[in-house]
Amino acid sequence: RFKVNRDGAYVLIDQSTYNPKDGFRLIPADSLVADRGGEYFRQWRPEIKNEDDIWKEIINVSHIPGLTSAPKLQPIEARTVMLSTGMRAPMGVKVSGPNLEAIEQGGKALEEALKDVPSVLPSTVFYDRAVGAPYIEINLNRQHMARYGLTVADLQDVIGAAVGGMPLTTTVEGRERFPVRLRYPRELRENPEELARIIVPTATGAQIPLGDVADITYTRGAQMIQSENTFLIGYVIFDKVADKAEVDVVQEARRVLQEKIRTGELELPKGVSYHFAGNYEQQARAAKRLSILIPACLVLIILILHFQFKSFTAAFIHFSGVFVAFAGGFILLWLYGQPWFLDINLGDVNLRDVFQIHPINLSIAVWVGFIALFGISTSDGVLMGSFIHDTFLERNPQTKEEIREAVVFAGLRRVRPAAMTTSVTLIALLPILTSTGRGSDIMVPMSIPTFGGMLIQTMTIFIVPVLQCMWREWAIRKQGHKNE
Repeated sequence: RFKVNRDGAYVLIDQSTYNPKDGFRLIPADSLVADRGGEYFRQWRPEIKNEDDIWKEIINVSHIPGLTSAPKLQPIEARTVMLSTGMRAPMGVKVSGPNLEAIEQGGKALEEALKDVPSVLPSTVFYDRAVGAPYIEINLNRQHMARYGLTVADLQDVIGAAVGGMPLTTTVEGRERFPVRLRYPRELRENPEELARIIVPTATGAQIPLGDVADITYTRGAQMIQSENTFLIGYVIFDKVADKAEVDVVQEARRVLQEKIRTGELELPKGVSYHFAGNYEQQARAAKRLSILIPACLVLIILILHFQFKSFTAAFIHFSGVFVAFAGGFILLWLYGQPWFLDINLGDVNLRDVFQIHPINLSIAVWVGFIALFGISTSDGVLMGSFIHDTFLERNPQTKEEIREAVVFAGLRRVRPAAMTTSVTLIALLPILTSTGRGSDIMVPMSIPTFGGMLIQTMTIFIVPVLQCMWREWAIRKQGHKNE
């Protein structure tokens, strides 16, 4: 902290002042006056509040058409993206076809079409050109070669030695080995005109320039030949609009492309096909597995409750906590997308920055958090219901008044343990909700539904006793009708 005056300006050692509101300028730390009761000194512009704001500024000033925005952890995450997708972007379209020219034509057409997708950033759509690198072609003239008595192998040896080099020997320096190669100097082999002057010995002993027996020209060729599943392939890379899920972006882009093809607005060359690729493929596969795992988890929870209470009615009463917690998880996810949620300053810290509040998509991490919530959310109901069950076995109430008295007695005895169980879970989740750094992009979305569900799940300390009371009263009335 450093000393400030009444106007909020920092007092410098030379008794001058500096007020950030009057304009930004660099102030060395040794020019400030330390003061425990002063203010923190920030060298950032006022609109920069956290690391996300810094990254947004970098993206805005380096917005180059044809380049996708890089992830925050550039060296690590970019490498992971390339290993998982085969492209230098999280999402893209793989274009395959019979030859590079047809692939390039189809890739450019898809590039223009993808720019019309609302959830895709138009400036990031780019077809990775496969054709365009300059090559030097040496076409041998066989008639002229026959006139001088030369073979193809003779010319290849000369060209290889002049351009690529001929290994002569290897030097030994300690434990290191260095090959010694002999070839033409760079100035004698850097353009077609110089290459045409390479001396070629003939069978008669005469020496002729290479240009007499070969045509040397520049030509355009592939920068890199890529293939997949025995097909030549090209890539159209793009990036999504902020706060959009990758699966939703790909589905929307697929619908737009199919509609353009159906109306004839997009025409692909014969033999050219495309399919989307990227991280969304892993999410789609995980979503299919979760569509099986989530119902299986819910059924397993019901069966465990049935084995505990020996009744499906009691099992579903205690299972009601799952529905309450499920609603609480979605409520907190919705609140995270609202700009006013926790927009409160405590000193110099905003709670939105502490909890990293921003819109959360329904990713795989979120659904894993819901699965954890389903198992935890029944704890209060089981704690409350088991004691109610034991109270009924002990008192054996036979009237409506006795049933209600027993439920109230048991409920009051278990409110504190249930509240303590929920509180411990919520407190344990706070460090995860406020975590930053590596792994937080997975752990925070995973903990949000669990925290929101457990927060709302405290309602089960009232819901379970009420449902238990209704069930017991119904059983007494049913038994009375049978006796009559």
